[in-house]
Amino acid sequence: MIKSKTKAFCLMVRWRVSLIQKQSTSPLGELLLINIHQCLAGCLSTRRASVRHVVAGSVMLCLFLASATIALSCPFCSALAPTMSDDLRAATAAVITRCESVDADELGFRVGQLRVTVVMKGDPKLKKTLIEKVLLADAARDEQFWLVGYGESPVEWTAPMRLSAEAVAYLSDLKTVPESGVKRLEYFLPFLAHQDETIAADAYNEFALASLEDIAELKDKLDRQWSIEQLTDATVPVYRRRLCWTFLSFCGTQDDRRLFDQAIEIKQKDASFDPGMDAAISCLLSLGGEAALKRIERDYFDNNDADYLDTFAAISAIRVHGTELNLISQDRLAESLRHLLRRPKLADLVIPDLARWKDWSVIDRVAELFVEADDESRFVKPTVVLYLKACPLPAAAKTLHRLRRIDPEAVRQAEASMLFNQGVATAPVPPPKDMGTSGQGQSQRGSEKKGQEQ
Repeated sequence: MIKSKTKAFCLMVRWRVSLIQKQSTSPLGELLLINIHQCLAGCLSTRRASVRHVVAGSVMLCLFLASATIALSCPFCSALAPTMSDDLRAATAAVITRCESVDADELGFRVGQLRVTVVMKGDPKLKKTLIEKVLLADAARDEQFWLVGYGESPVEWTAPMRLSAEAVAYLSDLKTVPESGVKRLEYFLPFLAHQDETIAADAYNEFALASLEDIAELKDKLDRQWSIEQLTDATVPVYRRRLCWTFLSFCGTQDDRRLFDQAIEIKQKDASFDPGMDAAISCLLSLGGEAALKRIERDYFDNNDADYLDTFAAISAIRVHGTELNLISQDRLAESLRHLLRRPKLADLVIPDLARWKDWSVIDRVAELFVEADDESRFVKPTVVLYLKACPLPAAAKTLHRLRRIDPEAVRQAEASMLFNQGVATAPVPPPKDMGTSGQGQSQRGSEKKGQEQ
């Protein structure tokens, strides 16, 4: 009975997956779909149905449905997946295989017979062995795939990754690359523009995991013209556009400030175009300095009609400048963020940064925000409490004592949160859940704020 219900569930999921397969062209989507199948196949192939397989299959499906957002949701250069080098280091075994044949299983998935031709890591006896793995699409005979495995007796193989001849050579050379630092990034730099998406994506992931300090040391080797071309090309994924804004921050010229306006114009004409606003604003600040900062204050902090996501992107850009880039003084950046204390529904986004940068000049103002908070600005109360708790000045303790009499429950809840986050600086405000997708939607909180301020 359990198995029949499990099979029905598997077939339902398989049908849903088939509907979205046609729309999936990303490597992440392919890997997730294959792992969904592996979980579901476990339900049908074992003698007893496993709840773990069903739950795992469901989780994988949810991850797939969210994969587009996951890939594009983090500011600046979030990695799409572990790098090939990371997989190679972590795996028990890593092999290159050739496809001998492809057959359909009972769920309708394509199962490839993959013959190991090269053992990059693990038992040399794996060479010439046959591995059966699910493939998202048909594979030609002799088409090559890369597999990494974990554990022993037997090795649990992950989803196969298709390889071109260039990707095979790329993989083979990874062991010769420096382990870390600028020299490692320099090796991957030319591969960012490679025509093979597997290679280009892996090179991107290397840069996504790198520090801004290391990227900055490459400024004389960065291809400024290529970066500019990527920024205004609507076909370029936003995550790569963010990386190019980062590059341009280090290798650009004063004249390149115009690219920010060009990107905004494209966005206004094409609603699907996402400039990567956080990285774009950061680049504008790097190239434009004080004048650019005044523009950001005018357009996104003092302008009540500014899109919430754009305002959040501006805050994120200033945060990066204040903590990592150091091109504009932290005091001046804090002054900029203080503009948002005039907008109660947005003030909680910047109070943690003011505390992190030890700007204790706004004790009275944050106390006012606490006292005047209503349902639309209720988010400000815990950040005010944590700001006052972090402040070493006697006036902060006195103010907190007063606020405790006004709303003891709000203060108690904020102090309880400090059991897990010791101080404001370790509890940054998270981004809107839909930031970095199309730029059109808003989180519930963002929509609420924008609606109330208009």
